[in-house]
Amino acid sequence: MISVAYGITYIFQTGTIVFPFGPYYFLFIFSIAFVIFTVYFEQEKKAVYPRELIGGAMASACLTFLIIACVAGMKYIWEKGLSGIGIETLAYAFSISMILSLILYFVMRKMEFRFIPRDFTRVLSIVLGMAILIMITVVYGINYIIKINPFPLKPYILLFIFAILFVLASVSYEKRGALYPWFLLGGAVASACFVFIIMAIIGGLRYVLEKGFTGLGTDTVFYSLSICIILSMIIYVQYNIIKEKL
Repeated sequence: MISVAYGITYIFQTGTIVFPFGPYYFLFIFSIAFVIFTVYFEQEKKAVYPRELIGGAMASACLTFLIIACVAGMKYIWEKGLSGIGIETLAYAFSISMILSLILYFVMRKMEFRFIPRDFTRVLSIVLGMAILIMITVVYGINYIIKINPFPLKPYILLFIFAILFVLASVSYEKRGALYPWFLLGGAVASACFVFIIMAIIGGLRYVLEKGFTGLGTDTVFYSLSICIILSMIIYVQYNIIKEKL
């Protein structure tokens, strides 16, 4: 009832969405729940791509909204008390809450959460590791390259890395059937992208070592980490699909 009556009233009290706290906190909750529910749908329900991602996103969105409404309801009661809504609204909210609680009770009783601890921990560790690496690369690395130093490594070292990768990538494209000059063009593009990734990773690491996880604001860090967790989960699922097809 707190979520349905007071929470929704708090959220939509001005005609627009009002978050009880910074929205980046709830985006972070969504991203963690997205990983958990996606793994659940993939392992327990044997959902195939992209259904496990869609199911994980929908379940995470519902859970996140429930948490937002609950926190908003408690904040509304803390500020204004159990008033300001009206007897009719309270009666409707309490009735709907009882019905939803009974449905939720039977649904949860039928659900069997049997995560395999080792597998789930492995997936969560891989996804979080990828997310932190992507965040360091995208957020701190690009910020370091643009604002501090465009070359975190010496230009001649980067050119040497590009040359080695160019040879390897061009030979790889040629063996896969690419014709001249397309295998050279593909090798150049792939090498340039890989060199930029190396630059961003090193730049991000140097930024973090020099200044720590600061300078971007709490909201930016949470937004970036949340988005990177979601992207990492999608990349991880895609990787598993590609690996099974090879």
